[in-house]
Amino acid sequence: MNINKAIRKQQKSYKRFMLIMCFVFFIIPAILIYTKKLSLFYIVYAGIIQFLIIISMLVKKHNEHIKFKIIENYRLYIELGLFKKKINILCDNIEIVHAESFKRKSDGKEDFKIIMITSSKFKSEYVVPVNSKLFKLHPFIAHRYKKRKMLYPEKSYFFTVIKKGKLYKYVLLDMIYRRCVNAEFTYEAIDRIKEYRESL
Repeated sequence: MNINKAIRKQQKSYKRFMLIMCFVFFIIPAILIYTKKLSLFYIVYAGIIQFLIIISMLVKKHNEHIKFKIIENYRLYIELGLFKKKINILCDNIEIVHAESFKRKSDGKEDFKIIMITSSKFKSEYVVPVNSKLFKLHPFIAHRYKKRKMLYPEKSYFFTVIKKGKLYKYVLLDMIYRRCVNAEFTYEAIDRIKEYRESL
């Protein structure tokens, strides 16, 4: 798969979806007025449809919104979802990076999540201490964490999981690989990076 071409297709698909939903949202009341069907039944029915349109647009934005950048050459900043969940991590403190496949609940399609283990939280509420949830849901990276913990028992470790953004996560993963030079990348993460670079 050509990742760059697929990313452009994702961008166009998102814009097209939003434009169509906006058009339908505004055309519904216009049709009611034009046809003079202004009874309570039609107004309520149109209102329900408009409400569902708004929900679908919000869900779409929530699933696809992702922004990321390196700040001042040392800090990774990521913004996710409708509510702009913010993640700040010092690049030098990213210890392990893993890519794990999953199926999206929204459409059932294959996707992948990025899981990072760090040695610093750096004022980010979405970077949490390593806990039983990591061991239960992500056993592979949990195994890598245990090996790292044996080597450096004095360190405290944290983790975060990035699921949103769809194909944009390829670009994020490549940026982390280029800028976070001390991090250990799993084979799965390396494979995703290779897949992205082959399409450049």
